Amino acid sequence: MQVVGISASVVVGTLLLIALWALRRRLHARELELERKAQELAASRASSLRLGEELAEARRAEEEARRARDEAVTASRSKSAFLANMSHELRTPLNSILGFAQLVERDPSLGDRHRENLAVICKSGEHLLGLVNDILEMAKIEAGRMTLVDAEFDLHDTLSGLSEMFAVEAQKRGLTLTVEREQDVPRHVSGDEGKLRQVLINLLGNALKFTPRGSVTLRASARRATGVREGGTHDGAAAGRVRVSFEVTDTGRGMAKAELAELFEAFAQTATGRQSREGTGLGLHISRRIVRMMGGDIRVESQVGRGTTLRFDVRLSLADAPDARAGGATRHPAALRAVGLSPGQPRYRVLVVDDRWDVRHCLLKLLDSVGVEARSATNGLGAVAQWETWSPHLVLLDLRMPLLDGYEAASRIKASARGHETVVVAMTASAFEQNRALAAEAGCDDFVSKPFRDADILGLLTKHLGARFEYEERAAEPGAAQGAQAVDLARAAAGLPAALRKDLRRAATRLDAKAVQATLDRFRPEDADLAGAVAELARGYRFDSILALSSADEEEPS
Repeated sequence: MQVVGISASVVVGTLLLIALWALRRRLHARELELERKAQELAASRASSLRLGEELAEARRAEEEARRARDEAVTASRSKSAFLANMSHELRTPLNSILGFAQLVERDPSLGDRHRENLAVICKSGEHLLGLVNDILEMAKIEAGRMTLVDAEFDLHDTLSGLSEMFAVEAQKRGLTLTVEREQDVPRHVSGDEGKLRQVLINLLGNALKFTPRGSVTLRASARRATGVREGGTHDGAAAGRVRVSFEVTDTGRGMAKAELAELFEAFAQTATGRQSREGTGLGLHISRRIVRMMGGDIRVESQVGRGTTLRFDVRLSLADAPDARAGGATRHPAALRAVGLSPGQPRYRVLVVDDRWDVRHCLLKLLDSVGVEARSATNGLGAVAQWETWSPHLVLLDLRMPLLDGYEAASRIKASARGHETVVVAMTASAFEQNRALAAEAGCDDFVSKPFRDADILGLLTKHLGARFEYEERAAEPGAAQGAQAVDLARAAAGLPAALRKDLRRAATRLDAKAVQATLDRFRPEDADLAGAVAELARGYRFDSILALSSADEEEPS
């Protein structure tokens, strides 16, 4: 029994040890699990801290982005305001310079010498205006403010106008200018005529500038949309569209392939362009942006010594032919000066509204010179008062004026039934096309940008009132008469020794009339006719013509 009792004690002890060992293992496992959970909790807390830090960083980044966005919007508004102010401040004095030069040019007693001097002033003013426009267009592109303004226009007249515009310049340089229009080019279309003209003027101007001899040709062709989509379905909207292609080809110096890659970059100029010391290097860059906005692109082909061809196409819409006004207005070249209204017309009344005396005075003198009765006002309040008492047929209304601006004045005039019978034309020196849309919303019937030309103002009277004008008869423009002899003069100048041509070119570049005369005296005994012709150019300050003659045979590398 004693042995049995000892055995039972051993068994119980052993069982207790086993139970304790099992309990310890369970406790140890529990401790490990608790430790693991503690580690997971610590990791979770660390992750939460990191997440909190990331959220805080994201909030800071979002706040910085918001501040940067606000600063960008503010900067854009400031830039737009600066652009609008600069446009007004630059264009307004240019309007006076060009306007008064045209007024003086209308004086029939003006001598040929003074008329030639005025032509130099006008040309320089136009050149300055072109530079200003290039800079402003570039600023509008950067600010994202360039827009297209669609309106119906006569494409054939646009091409004819370009031919007339550059004809004298081509003759003066001894070049042949040809404008070819294929039969499929529609006459009446809808699009942004101003932007299209800007591109064509830039391309033609460059071609004439960099072509010492030969020809410049503008070709236009068209391809009408069929209105059939892929799969045979009909697209009625596309059927009213047309793609017009333009090509400007010259026989100038051409460009090397290395220059073509950066031809359309802003402020980039070819070697020929740098030698000419003209322009800003923005013309082609702006032209490409405009063409792309109009649904096309510009392509260039050029060979050194053989010339350059620039091609582009734009999308336009077909338009119905406008109804002809009674009597039908006859289109006259801009070179002819209107001297008065044609017989049998009413006495037209025009109200000129502008806060600047020079603008009012210039327009009043112009209108009076052609027999149109004109009055003026200095602000919108005066405009409304004059309209109520005088009942003008047409109001030329500046948009930016004190007391009451042009937008509000137009709205007040157009608010009555009688006001709808009055033609209101907005005038502005601003660079933004959005002013045109705002003026139309205010009730304005048309829009003219400063600086404007005589033909622009008289064209408004013809367009809206049906006014017809008598034009002076000119046997030939002095510039055209000189241009007819330009080829012979260029050939004669090409026969001069290289040293004389170089000295003559240097003197013309410096605009030094005395140096030109000194050079002429060196070859006057051998060729008195050529010396006399060049001396006449110098007396008329036509240094550009002298430079063209003295450089006519220079094939400088591009």
